[in-house]
Amino acid sequence: MSGDWRQALASILRDSRLRPDVPLRDLTTLRVGGPVDALVDVESEADLLALLAWSERERIPRVMIGKGSNLLAPDEGLRGIAVRLGRAFSAVTPQGEEGWVRVGAGLANAAYVSQCRKWNLGGMEFLTAVPGTIGGAVAMNAGAHGHETAEFLESVRFVDVGRGVQSAPAEQFRFGYRQSPLRSHLGRIVVEALFRMIPSPAETIREREAEIQEYRRRTQPREFPNCGSVFTNPPGDFAGRLIEQAGLKGRALGGAQVSAKHANFILNTGAATALEVLRLIDLVRETVYQETGVRLELELQVMDSQGRFPGSAPSREGPA
Repeated sequence: MSGDWRQALASILRDSRLRPDVPLRDLTTLRVGGPVDALVDVESEADLLALLAWSERERIPRVMIGKGSNLLAPDEGLRGIAVRLGRAFSAVTPQGEEGWVRVGAGLANAAYVSQCRKWNLGGMEFLTAVPGTIGGAVAMNAGAHGHETAEFLESVRFVDVGRGVQSAPAEQFRFGYRQSPLRSHLGRIVVEALFRMIPSPAETIREREAEIQEYRRRTQPREFPNCGSVFTNPPGDFAGRLIEQAGLKGRALGGAQVSAKHANFILNTGAATALEVLRLIDLVRETVYQETGVRLELELQVMDSQGRFPGSAPSREGPA
């Protein structure tokens, strides 16, 4: 469209804020990426629906970024819109006496676990180890310590681009390992989830959180920015073990480095670029394949300048 389309977009938003030219490195945990044309923190479903309809009509690329904890943004930035769910999507309330909890997709995972502890509701303490939001946890079927988000999910409320707000039971969807059909680049955006939690004493929940946090401090790098696990674990094995076996712990290209503490993490040791991270990913994949015959798949979401994810593992699971 002609002129500055950001002014046109800002004019249709009632409750939400648009900020121009925000560096994606400030919005992602890896601290990599050039500027996005517009960042919108959405504060109502009405604004989210209006933004989606407008961007579809005007063919302006957009991407949901959450906390940016599983995202590699391009050095050239994004020619379009980065969208985050704001405080309006962070409410959390218990539902009845069956251990059900309704939670907005914008709430941070650790904050959700902490709030449920106050109600003596546990089971999802593993999310303490997963940076990001509830929406991202549902969409990616986030998991750790032997559990996955889908185990506890009863139903989900989501925006189906072109069809509006939908609600459906979790059993309607096929959830796989770090996969679901509710990912935003497939045209669905989670806005709320209903979980069935497990009644537990608050002190038991707190102890489990502490164990998980201590394990994370002991086994995962914290000294430099990173994006969490880069590769999914192949069946019956661990990506980190294979990378270490291939002798790649500590290998660096420019400012990007395979962690010497946990080989399935790539660190930004200073001023890493997305290109350096991608070249290091390619080196790891090729070396591991040559050494072991295993082809590693990305858990990291790799975005291009048009908001597409050509470098990420495709979603293998669709609706039931």
